[in-house]
Amino acid sequence: MGLTIACVFNDPAVRRHCLDRSLEAYDGPVEVEYLPIDNTTHAFSTAGAALNHAVRLAHHDVVVLVHQDVYLHDVDQLAAGAAWLEDERWGILGANGVTATRSSAGRLRDRVILIGEPAPSPVPVDTLDEVLVIARREDLLAEPLSEDPELAWHAYAVEYSLRVRARGRLAGAVDTAITHNSMTTNLARLDEAHRHVGDRYPALQPIHTSCGTVGARGPDWRRLPLVRSHGWRRTWLRQSRLAAQVRAELAIPVVLADIAHEVDLVDWSSTHPLHLVNVDRVGGFAARAGWPVVLERDGRPVSMTALQLPELPVALASLDPADRVLVTGLEVGDLARLRPLLADGDWLAGVQWGEVWLVGGPAAVRPPDEWSRPQAVPLGAGRARR
Repeated sequence: MGLTIACVFNDPAVRRHCLDRSLEAYDGPVEVEYLPIDNTTHAFSTAGAALNHAVRLAHHDVVVLVHQDVYLHDVDQLAAGAAWLEDERWGILGANGVTATRSSAGRLRDRVILIGEPAPSPVPVDTLDEVLVIARREDLLAEPLSEDPELAWHAYAVEYSLRVRARGRLAGAVDTAITHNSMTTNLARLDEAHRHVGDRYPALQPIHTSCGTVGARGPDWRRLPLVRSHGWRRTWLRQSRLAAQVRAELAIPVVLADIAHEVDLVDWSSTHPLHLVNVDRVGGFAARAGWPVVLERDGRPVSMTALQLPELPVALASLDPADRVLVTGLEVGDLARLRPLLADGDWLAGVQWGEVWLVGGPAAVRPPDEWSRPQAVPLGAGRARR
């Protein structure tokens, strides 16, 4: 099987470090054509225009459209996912999507956490995320990606998923063994893009996407200024209960923070890298993408590993007390078995989306100031700094 892998890039260094490097490391049986489309001079005004250009250049029957900051751990796994397109029911596939029940499907590493339920075979979704999508070249030639300015850099895969579904076919998420090493969250004009797809596909509303739901209207009281300005307190109270359980198990400081978006606040450097250990509780990632790989975030290296929970004690025991460590994907019930391993070191715990993460080493002694803001301090706890 052959694949054309295409991306539109505006940062050659990021592309070389992530996507290029992962393709250069591949020496398997899949024939890969790589088409990086240069947009450093803004030759293309939309992602759709750039990627449609790549599709026209492609020589293989299946085209993978992927972000420049993605690391492909296993091209064979990617090809296995793409092979499901032999079933004509599927109009487009991707690494991650959101189902009609608002669950995330397709297992991948997003920055430093694992997201998505495993999808060894395609799972029907409302929409796919743009991070990586797979389609037949003939389909993309007949029905190109939208080049509408309203979808310039957002929701073009969302729109294509809806277009496929409106024509009676399926959009599906399937495991592709990737890390999305994103450094930014670009929300500019995202709301406009969502309104555009909502207006275009009213019959498919509510439309669930990785960035929210289009067409869902909650109670009017939630839009009151007072409620909107203090809405974070409901989440804070709920997560504070979980934080209290973590403190009871480990007797270490606990914060409430989205480590996926705040990891770059943690103290590590080019000489003292961050050791990331993702616990893959539900499977779907560690088996194909768990071996160590080093990716940089703003010039600072992160040694990334994924494993099953029973392997975690051995992994932690192999680290030096001076190492900067981040462990993600834990639950409160896991902590008792880890307590002896944490007793002699410096550790700080965090709560995020019902999961628990741990920061160890000097990074736990000097947590970022942002973790002392009111939203980050659980009820009944003091500052994270010790």
